[in-house]
Amino acid sequence: MPPVMAAPPQRNMLRLGTVAEVDHAAARCRVASGSIVTDWLPWIAAHAADTASWSPPAPGEQGLLLCPDGDLTGAAFLRGLYSDANSPPSTDGHIHMLRFPDGTVLQYDHSAHALRVELTAGGSLRVIAAGGVTIDGDVQINGTLRASGDCVASGISLAGHTHGGVQAGSSQTGGPA
Repeated sequence: MPPVMAAPPQRNMLRLGTVAEVDHAAARCRVASGSIVTDWLPWIAAHAADTASWSPPAPGEQGLLLCPDGDLTGAAFLRGLYSDANSPPSTDGHIHMLRFPDGTVLQYDHSAHALRVELTAGGSLRVIAAGGVTIDGDVQINGTLRASGDCVASGISLAGHTHGGVQAGSSQTGGPA
């Protein structure tokens, strides 16, 4: 009977796995692969230097364990394989989309040249721009517009304009001056 040979380490260099646990503070996850659950491993981020991104994996997310020399102790997790439990948010090849757990969607359709941000009920959007915000194009607002400062249209201040020719009684004022 020939001797039983151990699997070569190269066999473990790439392994499919599923996130079992996440430690957000340490930016590490434990991954289940077959009957093995790894120790805490780093996951691969899109950016991790001067430009940095944060989008941690979630338990149940599938990906690939990258194991140098076949050693799981030095592995890193490359996340992002769709599965039956986590299907793609779109199947349209023209759409780039982020869908968040609360239902909020950030989507760009490059064939329609359309960017859509859809916040779930109760969501809010805040834009902070110390240098100002410029919108070149028509704007439609369906709802109440509130401003903590003045609004100026065609050089006329909403807060500081005056009306001439005002008379008591049922007379109407003239336009803003």
